[in-house]
Amino acid sequence: MSARFLDCRGVAARYFDWVAREVAAMRKKPHLATVLFRPKQNPASLQYRDLMLRDAARLGVPVDGHEAEDEESLLALVRRLNADRTATGLMLLYPLLCALKDDDVMDLVSPAKDVEGLNSTNLGYLIKYKRFIDEARGIKCVVPATAKAVVKLLQSYPEIPVEGSFAVVVNNSMRVGKPLGLMLENLGATVVKCYDKTPRPVLEDLVRRADLLVTAVPDPSFKLDASWVKPGATVVDVSYQGNVDARALESRAAFLTAPDNRIGAMTRAMTFVNLVYCARNSPARRVSRVPSLG
Repeated sequence: MSARFLDCRGVAARYFDWVAREVAAMRKKPHLATVLFRPKQNPASLQYRDLMLRDAARLGVPVDGHEAEDEESLLALVRRLNADRTATGLMLLYPLLCALKDDDVMDLVSPAKDVEGLNSTNLGYLIKYKRFIDEARGIKCVVPATAKAVVKLLQSYPEIPVEGSFAVVVNNSMRVGKPLGLMLENLGATVVKCYDKTPRPVLEDLVRRADLLVTAVPDPSFKLDASWVKPGATVVDVSYQGNVDARALESRAAFLTAPDNRIGAMTRAMTFVNLVYCARNSPARRVSRVPSLG
């Protein structure tokens, strides 16, 4: 068996192209505002922001970058951007690494501008598997970008069955594991989520049975034993540093992500798709639009 590598960048390019066509056709252009908590700058957040700025320039999307010096100014900035009619989408760069809980700040972002899909209102739509806020006007619900990126990647390969599969997600975060589990369940998979409280023997047993394995553990020291992976499984490694040795999986998995072509581009593409949805939900949105890939 020789594994087939999933082309994350190639699939992302299709969604970026859709965003570019949609933005060009809109009377009121989407406008993104980013917020970084400055005192404890996360290098990964800075890199992600720079990639988003590069993508936005290519797509013709204006972006305003904001930085908060303390918790009080962060809250004031979120309130101001929620009320700012110019900004159609608001993205905070998590983890904030401040005294405020990320989950609490997520709920302060207006659901209508929540390009990350992390406000409890938008997560509630996902729990109910509600796809449209207003189907007649084509206004779709926004869901977490990274989880959506994994699903859209899988759906771009008809050979990978999601319905009826046994899926194991090694992550239980609000940004990845929790929403991804719901999305896969909504598509007919049986899903088990594992996290740092899962005993390693249990983790091994579940991984060995997984038709679909998604791992997204941010700890560089965390590694999955490649010999646990079920022959013929699909493996999506969302982590930056790699949770499993891709080379060891080449003769074991059927599909897997390559170390140099992981999910990051897909996540950014889904964030811009969400931005378009938020812009459509603004009062001055254009009714006519390009058919949605999302």
